[in-house]
Amino acid sequence: MRKIGLLKELKPTEGRVMLTPEGVKVLIKNGAEVFVEQGAGEVSRFEDIQYERAGATILPTMEKIMQRAQILLQVSPPQPIEFELLNETHQFISFYNLLNLKEDRFRALVESGATFFSGELIQNEQGKYPLLMGMSEISGRLAIHLSAQLLSTVAGGKGKLLSGMELIKPAQITIIGGGKVGRTAARSALINGAQVTILNIKNNKLKALQAEFPEARIEDFSEERLRDVLPETDVLIVSVYSLKQECEIKITREMIGLMEEGSVVVDVSINQSAVVETSHSTTLDQPTFVVDGIVHYCVPNLSAAVPLTASRVITKKILPFIKTLMQNELKESLVYEPGLLSALTIYKNKVTHRSFADRFGYEFYNIFELLELNL
Repeated sequence: MRKIGLLKELKPTEGRVMLTPEGVKVLIKNGAEVFVEQGAGEVSRFEDIQYERAGATILPTMEKIMQRAQILLQVSPPQPIEFELLNETHQFISFYNLLNLKEDRFRALVESGATFFSGELIQNEQGKYPLLMGMSEISGRLAIHLSAQLLSTVAGGKGKLLSGMELIKPAQITIIGGGKVGRTAARSALINGAQVTILNIKNNKLKALQAEFPEARIEDFSEERLRDVLPETDVLIVSVYSLKQECEIKITREMIGLMEEGSVVVDVSINQSAVVETSHSTTLDQPTFVVDGIVHYCVPNLSAAVPLTASRVITKKILPFIKTLMQNELKESLVYEPGLLSALTIYKNKVTHRSFADRFGYEFYNIFELLELNL
């Protein structure tokens, strides 16, 4: 039975936590021993005493956690201060975000000898990505909540209600991408009385989107169509996700300039795909900036704005996989939970995920061949 360690987030902008006290209680009931770094859940409003009551042991430093535990949990990828503490006994689960992971950081992870799982790539039995979808749903809901605020003159917007009023048209929201973020945002926008246009990227989703949102305008994305709708768009929500470093969709500054002054861009894709020329990453402390009169909101990992909710969603989605890893050897875990295979990126100095291997120029290894050879 492997011991589990919950590490405190080192990035000041990350308030989410991989495991709530309720999740700890479930693992303890299943025979786990859980260590929690002091203050790990504070930003998410989970106090040390709650973890202790759930059965965890609170330890004061990451060094002590990493000495005692084999399965390490952290939302953000390991930081340089953690590299020298990692070794072959560790299995580390976090969100890696291929686009923004720097080459020197990835090299350090490979050289550490530890095993790494990319949380957003874990799959369920239906081939979907439960952690990624959970965060995407939160981001989609937040995008509309934020849009309503950003359209106010206080935030630099044009001073328009999403729902409109008598004799006043509701706001026009244009969503690029019909994935989980886009669909959730569309549903929330319609509930709030806005008009919605979805410019779909994947052709095979068009009919499904039309059936799901009969009151919205659903069309395939094209630069020409985007140019047509931007002058009437009050809020542009960009929800494009790609594992590739570059995305084929580009929205130029000139195109953003077609929007009326005081309009809003919510770039949910800022942490995954470089789509909007005028976008750059912002923080929760300073989330917006204005370019050519257009308000931009470009906070990466948008769900971090509501860490209490996000942490509970993460815990619910990841618990089955943690239980499998703690109760079994790696090979058996991959057999019992095949969804872990899609998330396994590094095993003992070897890259076992083709996208990461291609991105950083490493040789790709089949994990089962490595395990069969006991390498």
